[in-house]
Amino acid sequence: MKKKTAFIAAIWMLGLANSHAAENWPTIGQGVNLDFTTTEVNKVGYDPGFYEAFGAAGFDSVRFFVKHGQGPQVYKRAIDDALDRGLTVVITIFSGKTNGKEAFVEFWREYAEFYCLYPKELVFEIMNEPEMAGHHNTEEVSVVVMDWIGDAIVAVRKTNPTRVIAVGGTGHNNIEYIHYVSPKYLDYRLPDGTGFNEDENIWGVFHLYRPSKWSHAGKRISLDKANPDWRDEVVWHLDEAVKWSKKHNKKVILTEWGTRMYNDPEDIKAYFRFMVDEAGKRGIDWMYYCGVFNNPWPFALYSSENGWDESADYVEILTGVKPTVVPPTSQINNSSFDMDTVHWYSDNQVNLGTADYEGVNGSRAMRCMVAFVKPNVPAVYQQSHPNWKWKSEGRHMLQLRKGNTYDISFYAKTPVNKTTLRAQLGVAPKNDRILWTSEPVRINTELTKYTFTYKHKTESIEDVRFSILFTERHSEIILDDIKLRGTRPDYRPVE
Repeated sequence: MKKKTAFIAAIWMLGLANSHAAENWPTIGQGVNLDFTTTEVNKVGYDPGFYEAFGAAGFDSVRFFVKHGQGPQVYKRAIDDALDRGLTVVITIFSGKTNGKEAFVEFWREYAEFYCLYPKELVFEIMNEPEMAGHHNTEEVSVVVMDWIGDAIVAVRKTNPTRVIAVGGTGHNNIEYIHYVSPKYLDYRLPDGTGFNEDENIWGVFHLYRPSKWSHAGKRISLDKANPDWRDEVVWHLDEAVKWSKKHNKKVILTEWGTRMYNDPEDIKAYFRFMVDEAGKRGIDWMYYCGVFNNPWPFALYSSENGWDESADYVEILTGVKPTVVPPTSQINNSSFDMDTVHWYSDNQVNLGTADYEGVNGSRAMRCMVAFVKPNVPAVYQQSHPNWKWKSEGRHMLQLRKGNTYDISFYAKTPVNKTTLRAQLGVAPKNDRILWTSEPVRINTELTKYTFTYKHKTESIEDVRFSILFTERHSEIILDDIKLRGTRPDYRPVE
């Protein structure tokens, strides 16, 4: 399937006048979104093991979000790790609220300068789904959005004259709005007088969640019942993308498509086969949404603990590869506290906050203020939240698998007095069954990494609470880079 799709795409590309540019373009091919970075919503923490898993599963490229207010160095490791493993990387600004045009353009100027010497396999996608950033889809607002994007392109081109820049239309990057990606709305000019028409390294972007009544349904429904004409709808969107591509003599890519995984498996398989085949016929590279999110997320193909258990058959349709590689990956969400204390809980004996510049390499950390040690042992913990809007039934944030060995680690210090900590694993949601508690560790004023090992020998546990226990009242503790990483007995690293 993969070779067939690549062949068809190559034939289609021969029709482009700028086909010489295609020789130097990065490969998107069959890609996947990996939502492990820090954005305004709750996502799994970064782990390089995801790249190993998805690369071995036949994916050619990865896409992830970067956040306003985060400098380019924050994502350097994630980008480097992907490139080192032969994956093309697409980065795009998550559609959170921005601080205006000037800040938006400055963001891209800074990123472009920082990564200017990076290979062509790093792609800049200027803005993800403007509608989600509050840029409501009117003609007036769309003109403003494209003006922002045009100025950002100019800023990037000062230091990256040939890097691929991907640009979507307004709304949610719907194909209906890709006409905004045109010289009429992108009327910028570079110092040499060239612009959109002359720039062969500008790509078009669109998203395709159709039929949305099925892909985004809050409960399982039949694909054909949701929309009996869904195949025609998909074809129309893909054909419109091809029309745009031919009109502007530019490559177009599909950077998001997918469905919630609790839908009927046969419906999912039919949908995947149709999407992959139809995109391949038209030479459209794509990036599935999504590979990994937090474990309860219903779109995710991969679980940080259970791997491909639910979706191996689906991935084989997407890439032609039956995935088996399940590397050690941390299950902890918001482990570096870039999202403040989201996903972390405590009782009323502990007040949670953040401490800028107190974490690893001067990063943000979590500050825990312990008031009392009675009537309960005070703790900070993480587990599934029962009221999550996008939680899929049967999926939980943290799990323990029979026979797996777990490496547990965190950095800790206390600014004033020495204190003692323990790590603990229990059964969520009430933690009324304790599975393991570490030996106590004495922490001091130096930020130090503490590590433990636990082998889970009993039955698999679907819903787990991970806790750090405090033993002394009126204490202050700084925590950072918390990990719970499991290794299957049969795991062998990909060479």
